[in-house]
Amino acid sequence: MAMLGYSEMLVAILAFLFIVTLTLWLWWWNGNSLLINWPVVGMVPQLSWNSYRLHDFLTCILQQSQGTFLFKGHWFGDKDFVFTSDSMNIHHILSKNFANYHKGEDFREIFEPMGDGIFISDSDNWRNLRRIFHSVLKSRRFELATKTTMEQKILNGLFPILKNASMLASEVDIQDVLKRFMFDNICLLVLGLDPNSLSPEFPHIPCAKAYDDMSEAAIYRHTLPGSIWKLQRWLQIGKEKKVRKAWDIFDDFAEQCITRKRQQLGQAAEIRRN
Repeated sequence: MAMLGYSEMLVAILAFLFIVTLTLWLWWWNGNSLLINWPVVGMVPQLSWNSYRLHDFLTCILQQSQGTFLFKGHWFGDKDFVFTSDSMNIHHILSKNFANYHKGEDFREIFEPMGDGIFISDSDNWRNLRRIFHSVLKSRRFELATKTTMEQKILNGLFPILKNASMLASEVDIQDVLKRFMFDNICLLVLGLDPNSLSPEFPHIPCAKAYDDMSEAAIYRHTLPGSIWKLQRWLQIGKEKKVRKAWDIFDDFAEQCITRKRQQLGQAAEIRRN
């Protein structure tokens, strides 16, 4: 029994020394890297550990890497990414040489809850959608609608929240406030409906929560091998079960908005005919 105990202690000590040696070697090997590129799992562990503060974490990495950083994923999947905040790089990728940066089927599958919009389109479909978006964004009517919508949201949503927080001497999560502000504005401009998520009560809006869940799922799918999240999707477990529910909620919300708009247009046409 004593010999067994000594053997177990020796194995534990050797394992500890191996881990320490490996860690020190990795720090030395990746001396010029902001993240450790671990064997097999790449830089995924540090990304996962900081998932609760992902935007702050990536901002810090980009600041320290002068705006562009190569993220090495795990070995058992094509998960290497280039993060960039350099305006010239972004213009090069999204506009000047967009044809060189094909998104592909994997990207489309990861973002499947987002539909077939401009953010996941390629080739001619992307060009057609981009042309439509440009014509809309440059129109005087859209500019006036954007200006009016934002003014209303600032006066009737943002100011009351800040005023209420000041009167009560309470704290507010400014990131949550701005997220609600943008969500309401986008819904008003695109769907013609104000979900009123931006109010002093900070109400729970199912469609807003559903959109956040779908966005979170896209990040989650980026960090895992495709075989794992696809298996979860097939079994409807974990985050894939959550994203399926969120997808249904947001689709129902969008369908209700479209139906309401069609009814309004039909009523307006009927009035004109009479």
